[in-house]
Amino acid sequence: MKKLCAQSHDRRKSLFLRKLPGFLAALWMTAAGFWPLNGVAWALTLEDALRDALATHPEVKAAEQDLQARRALERSSLSPYAPSVDLLGSLDYISKGGLEDRRDQASLGAEYLLFDGGARFSERSAATMQRAQAEEALRAARLNVVRDVSEAFFLVLARSRIVAERTLQVEDARKDLEIAQGRYRLGVAMKSDVLQASVRYEESLYEKNSAEGELSTARATLWSLVGRPLEEREEIEGTLEYGGVLQDREVLLRMTETQRPEVRLAQWAVALAAAQERKTLSPFLPRLTADAGYTSYGGTGAYAKLNDEKRVGLTASWNLFRLSKYYDRKAASAQLRAAQDRLSEAQRLGRLECHSRYDRALTARRNVDLARSVLVQAEHNYRQALGEYRVGKGDVLSLVRAESALGAARVRLQEALGNWNVSLVNLQRAVGLERLDELMNAE
Repeated sequence: MKKLCAQSHDRRKSLFLRKLPGFLAALWMTAAGFWPLNGVAWALTLEDALRDALATHPEVKAAEQDLQARRALERSSLSPYAPSVDLLGSLDYISKGGLEDRRDQASLGAEYLLFDGGARFSERSAATMQRAQAEEALRAARLNVVRDVSEAFFLVLARSRIVAERTLQVEDARKDLEIAQGRYRLGVAMKSDVLQASVRYEESLYEKNSAEGELSTARATLWSLVGRPLEEREEIEGTLEYGGVLQDREVLLRMTETQRPEVRLAQWAVALAAAQERKTLSPFLPRLTADAGYTSYGGTGAYAKLNDEKRVGLTASWNLFRLSKYYDRKAASAQLRAAQDRLSEAQRLGRLECHSRYDRALTARRNVDLARSVLVQAEHNYRQALGEYRVGKGDVLSLVRAESALGAARVRLQEALGNWNVSLVNLQRAVGLERLDELMNAE
């Protein structure tokens, strides 16, 4: 029996040992899935940058506070529609004819505005429109941050790739210089070839240093917008290959009238001015108020005999003449016309900016296509020059020139891609859209 138990125990132990490596491997893979490899998992994406910037940017936070204030004022504008209740108490000592008496008085009153010529309705409408303006101002602030962060993000991407290209050019120029020096020592190259290769090497170092400086500036701008330290060294992850076809120009121009915050703010300003003009009509109409109250009296002497008082009243008042109300209405009418003119100007500027940004986007797209064509040609010329150099038909100078042209074509393509993305971001803001893909035609 003991032997059988021992054999069963050995079999379970053997089975556990056989499965242990697989279990450990699964555990390691699971842990590896949550652990960043070479920092890639922690790279900052455009979505992350936008989320952080919208949560921390002072302009957005200030607009949010303004919106909260306007919402509170909108609720406050309901006050004239509710009755007003007051509680009053007084205690007086009165000396008269050598007698000193005490008078106690407590009263509770309620008042309700029945009609005021539309003033409270106009104030309520104005508060609602000011709240809507605050919402639109918040949206404008968010769109500004989205534009600034997206532009900075794409510039960092483009300049990072330019730095990578410049670094390759430095390495290639160094190799060309070493080859030219070696061939010169062997007597198969001229001194001018070595000097040309040396000049190209120094130029590549200068261009690399300049590109690194521009990248550092772009990074600082991005980190400032997303609320990070300016010395942040976190990598970013994204692409400049944003394809698609832009929507028709007229479609985007029409969208500016409904999506652009500046136009919508001007529209709300016209509505607000109209409400203010309606309010100036109120002084020309009567005002009707109902009130009720209860007063309790007490004290000494003659004041001890006073009876409590109950009161219900209806008050009507009508101002027959006040000079200011005529000029207030005239001023409100002029302000309404001014708001309408500002709306026309906002629409004009919106259409102009959208039209101009659209042209720049088209130009940037064509530049990308041209840069690709130039790069293809430069690669062909470089292969040709390299082949001729290897078989002894070409010189170092021709190879250096072809290599320099190839490097410039690669850098130009990255610059064109960066400009293309930046032009889309600015067009997006000009129209007033919240997402970049809304600029493109649906597939």
